[in-house]
Amino acid sequence: MVLLELLGVALGASLVNGMAKKSSMKANPQLDVKQFDADCARYSVIGQDIMDVAARCGVKPNKYGVLPEDGYKHCMGYVTQYVNHPDDVELFKRDWLLTVEQQLKAKSNLMIRKYWDDYQHQYNGYLNNKEYWTSGPEIVLEFKHWHGLPKDQHLKRLKDIQTKTFWGELCLQDPILRKNPRINDSYIEVWVMRGGKHDKQGNWVTHNAWEMTYEICCGVCGYDAML
Repeated sequence: MVLLELLGVALGASLVNGMAKKSSMKANPQLDVKQFDADCARYSVIGQDIMDVAARCGVKPNKYGVLPEDGYKHCMGYVTQYVNHPDDVELFKRDWLLTVEQQLKAKSNLMIRKYWDDYQHQYNGYLNNKEYWTSGPEIVLEFKHWHGLPKDQHLKRLKDIQTKTFWGELCLQDPILRKNPRINDSYIEVWVMRGGKHDKQGNWVTHNAWEMTYEICCGVCGYDAML
């Protein structure tokens, strides 16, 4: 199984480096606050760069340059002060969410590009020696990550990993997703895999090797495994 539909994205991700760079800038540390306030007073906050509004209100993007989806809530006091019409508040929320959507796409491109070569290396190793990869015992894996991710989005990611990478060829059944009793809004993934020749359930080396493969497969689907 090859991720041909993702290759073009990986090779054409020219805006990714800029997005990562912008993340390290914490929205915009060069923002002239007084001038920005004056511009918003004169022209309205609507139409201003969302990253500048975020910087003015102290909302920071993550390491990939992605603003928090609900970060607009922290800007409402400022926004309502500089709109020309009450309906403009909803326009600001719309612009914020569109910006986050674009940033998430850029983050996805970054992940694909970061893991593409490692994925191809692992995939080719699997193709050239399938017997070694699949001649061992069944291995049960549990992953606890993506805390706070809604269940439907979590399930979508699992489906993408299973259907778009060779990880799915090693699965003996569909993954199980159970609520994590220790963390609110969090789940535990359970995967049952075809073990390799020297794999052993509960062995540290075995688990780390599978975890690395899983991280790479997450990456070429555009997801940070966050393991």
